[in-house]
Amino acid sequence: MRSTDMRSTGMATAIDSQPVGTDGEDPVPGRSSRVVAAMTRLASWRVWVVSAAVFLLFAAALFSSSAPFSIPAVEDACGQAPPDVRVFSSGGDVAEFLADCGISGRTVYRNLQLADLAYPLVFGLFMASSLALVFRHLFPRRVSMVGVAALALAGTAFDYLENLCAWLALAFFPETVVTTELMGFASLAKHLSFWAAGGVLILGLPVLVARSLLRRVRGGGASSTVTGAMSQ
Repeated sequence: MRSTDMRSTGMATAIDSQPVGTDGEDPVPGRSSRVVAAMTRLASWRVWVVSAAVFLLFAAALFSSSAPFSIPAVEDACGQAPPDVRVFSSGGDVAEFLADCGISGRTVYRNLQLADLAYPLVFGLFMASSLALVFRHLFPRRVSMVGVAALALAGTAFDYLENLCAWLALAFFPETVVTTELMGFASLAKHLSFWAAGGVLILGLPVLVARSLLRRVRGGGASSTVTGAMSQ
């Protein structure tokens, strides 16, 4: 009996000593916990303001300016939109685009690729910070839900894969290499990831606003009831 009691006491102590999350959940093991921790750091208004400001400046220069690395400059030089902004391009589409650009157009497209070394990370951090903030407030007791924000960084990873394929297509032109065929699939995966992240954000924001308004209405009703009771 004594050994059984000691064994039971040991098991209870081991269970009690296991770490739990701040919300009473079991901690997320391994890589998942590192992802959640990283996304939690992005769930900050300071991070969001900085990332939003950098993104807006970068997007304005890339999409709306006449800078030599901008998308309008590529469209003017090549007579068509670059594969980077298309949902999907076959290897033949990429090769045809580079041929139509000519030497000067390919130089402008190379400038775009230089700017695109930073843009995927800028946009990905802005989207991830936005999602992390929304999920932190939607699920304050489920810290692991903030990890959903990593969906935006998946789009960033596919964006960089697309850029790698573009650099190789430029380097080997006029030959078509295997990575030229892969570029369209990287573009598709990039768009799907960012669309999914944007969709989750669009759905989450109204829910967060509605919950906040409902909480205020309930709080106002409770305070008016207390005030009425005190005045009687």
